[in-house]
This record gives sequence, structure tokens and C-alpha cells, in this order.
Amino acid sequence: MKLKQFTLTFSLCLCASSFLLAAQASDKDTPSAKENHAQAEDTRFIISAEIRERGVYSHGYKQLLALDQQGSFFVGQRTRLNFDFQKGPLGFFVQIEDGRIWGETNGVHSQGLGVSQAYFHMDIGKGFGFKIGRMPLQYEDGRYLSYSSWDECPKTHDALVFNFRSQDKKTKVDLGASFSNTSDSYFLNPYGLDNYFKYLLIGYISHQFTPDFRLGLLSVTDFQEEKSWDSETDDYTYNPDKIYGRSTVGLYLELFKGSPVSALIYGYGQFGKLNTGQHVTSGLASFKMKYNALPKLELQLGYDFVSGDWMVEDFENKRGFSKFLGSTHSFLGIMDFFNPGATSSCLGGLHQPLLSIIYRPAPKHSLELTGRYFWTVASPDITITDAWGQTATAYNSHDLGFEGSLIYKYKIRSDLSLEAGYALHTPTDSFEIMNEIMPGNSKFAHFGYIMISYKPTLFNLSKHLKRHND
Repeated sequence: MKLKQFTLTFSLCLCASSFLLAAQASDKDTPSAKENHAQAEDTRFIISAEIRERGVYSHGYKQLLALDQQGSFFVGQRTRLNFDFQKGPLGFFVQIEDGRIWGETNGVHSQGLGVSQAYFHMDIGKGFGFKIGRMPLQYEDGRYLSYSSWDECPKTHDALVFNFRSQDKKTKVDLGASFSNTSDSYFLNPYGLDNYFKYLLIGYISHQFTPDFRLGLLSVTDFQEEKSWDSETDDYTYNPDKIYGRSTVGLYLELFKGSPVSALIYGYGQFGKLNTGQHVTSGLASFKMKYNALPKLELQLGYDFVSGDWMVEDFENKRGFSKFLGSTHSFLGIMDFFNPGATSSCLGGLHQPLLSIIYRPAPKHSLELTGRYFWTVASPDITITDAWGQTATAYNSHDLGFEGSLIYKYKIRSDLSLEAGYALHTPTDSFEIMNEIMPGNSKFAHFGYIMISYKPTLFNLSKHLKRHND
């Protein structure tokens, strides 16, 4: 009995001693709270997500409806999972994205499930660094290079971008390049994708000279393979041995930002050749002034100009301005009728004055009412013929109609937001003809949407370590 008591007592003492030694060793091996905070400051690791649902009612969105056509309603869904990591000067960002329409099971509407972004970045020192991989290319307001978050799956690009940021944050410089192939073939094959590029060069510089004046300069040159029609195959062919280049230069002036009255003025010039060999000589200009009339009320006055074929003498061999990889939404109306370089509505050039009234009744709410008017720069010369042989020509009117829109935004909480919008367009005879509809035979054009976005942070290393230390 005594032996058992001795054995039990000895075992308990041994366990207690081992526990104390382990605790001491743990105190020595475990980083202190101070060390954990230092580690958290040096390392960033964030996992976040996004689910966006958008219901759209289309009754003339992007295209007027003829009397025998019906509008539609659909719901688009975007799902994302983001991984953002950085330790010291090196880091990476990966975004898994899925975009599709409700009821569409195979994901063919956009890109389905895939890797939207995947790049790593490195700070070289003294403000210099680089990014390489798949990334968004967004500069200034996104007029020519844009991420275009309106789309279910915004465009990203595989590129290498060197950057410089001054210590005072006043100077930004980017130099980027990219090239495209459809496979890892060891033989030279045609690339053959329209509205994209074979090679791309980007140069961007922005400098804040004074608090009231900033200047930005963007230069983009895209190269494409020669495209020609083959009468034998009755299809287009691409020649990788012959490359055409097109250059676009944009100048941005930002004035009095942060003042009651501020302005943004910019213009683009575009020249070179398309892949069809057609010459490009075109331009775009924009002006927007903001006036904070009251703490809750803001007025915006703007004007946009897009050149068309009227700037050149040979219509068959020359073309007007193309927005290329710019935003697909909102610059020329939220109904997206006017898409420079992609639709016939801008071939004669375009004027667009606009007036917006933005009212913020509470910090989380905003209401934006906008009116826009459109008319062509040059006299349109488009003739259509209906099924009975009757013709109509849009040559006697520059008027393309009025668009009115109302957008409501509500920031429910930091990671949850709601947005709803409605717009209508009053088409003219000329605009109906541009949409290949006989005058007076289009339906009332209007469009609405409601969108809810949830962007939670699933894991944040710095907050996790702080909570653990506390």
C-alpha cells in the first residue's frame, strides 16, 4: 500500500515537474506580444470574398426594340475569393472568380469559374517596384484602360509593369508591356483575336504640382496582326508576319480637387493603323466640373466629344476613335447605346452634354439624377430598307435623343451595399434608323437594375494575432 502511495506521489511530482519545465520552455520559445505585433506589421495576409447579385430589366438596353420584339429580365451573379499576402518587399494577389447568369449551369456567359487575377509584386527600394502576372490595368477614370467593375467578369491582362511612387506620394510612374498567344506552340501561329492585342506597351506618369493642380499623361500602343478576307475559305485570315500598330495618348488635368468647385479635363489623340490596314486619325475630349453647393448637395456639369469618320476624307480606309479596353459602362449614358469603335452610333462623331444632381441625405445614402443629350457631329448618312421595300435615311437630323437616369446607393454596412438604377431614352428618327428600325417603330426604351454586394473579410492575420495576444 505504501509502495502504491509512493509510486502515485512520485508520478504526480514527475508530471508536475514536466509541466513546469514545459511551461518555462514554452515561455522562452513563444514570441512575446511585442514580437507578434512586429511580425504582424511585417506580414500581411488577408482572405476576402465577394458575392454580387444583380437583377436587370432590359427593355431597350444597348439596342432599341422593334415593335415585334420583347424585353427581358435576368439575374447576374459574381462570386470571388481573394488571397492577399505580403511579407517584407514581396507579395502576391490571387483572385478566383465565377460569373454567370441564374439558370446558366455551364458558365458560358462570361468566363465561368477561373483565375481572374494572379500576380506577384516586389518593392525594389526607394519607391521602385514591379508587378508581373494577370492583373487589372486601370488608369485615371478608366476611359481607355479600365477594370470595368460593372461587368460580371471584368477584363484582366497578363503583363509586366514596373512602377515608381515618390515618398511624398505626388509622383506616379508606370511602364508596362504585354504580349499574347493562344497556345505554347513552338511554331509561329496566328493569334487571330479581334478587339485585343498581340503586343501592348503602356506608359503613365502623374504628378501633383500643387494641391490645386495635377497632371497625368497616359500613352498606350497596341499591335495587331494583319487581318484580311480570304475569298477561298469565305472567312478572315491573320498574318503573324505583318504587324500594325495604333497609338493613343491621353492628357489629364485635375484642378482644385477638394475645393467647393473642382474640375477634370482630359483629351485623347489616336493614330496609326487597325489590323485591317485602315488608318486611324481620331480624338476624344471630356470636361467635368463639380460644385458642392451644400454639404449634402453636389452638382456636376459635363461635356463629352467623340470624333468619328468625319475627321478623315476616305471613309473606306479610315476609322474614328475606339475606346479599346476602356470602360463599357456609364461614360456615355448608363443605357450603353454609344460605344466608340464598337457600334455605328458613334461613326458620325458624338456630342454629349450632361447635368447631374447628387443628393446625400445621410452618410450612407446617395441619390444621383442625371440628364444627357446626344447628337452627331457630322450629318449621318445611313439608309435602311424594310421588308416591304420602303427606305428611310438619317441624313437630315443630328439629334439622337435624351437619356435620363436615377441611381440610388445605400452603404448598409462596411461590407454590404445596395444599388438600384433606372434610365430611359427618347429616341429620334435618326437614332431609330441607326438601330435598323424604321422611324416610329421602336418601343419605349427604358432599363432598370437592382444590385446587392457583400464583400466580407474572412481572415486578417494582423487582427488575428492581435486578438490572440489580447
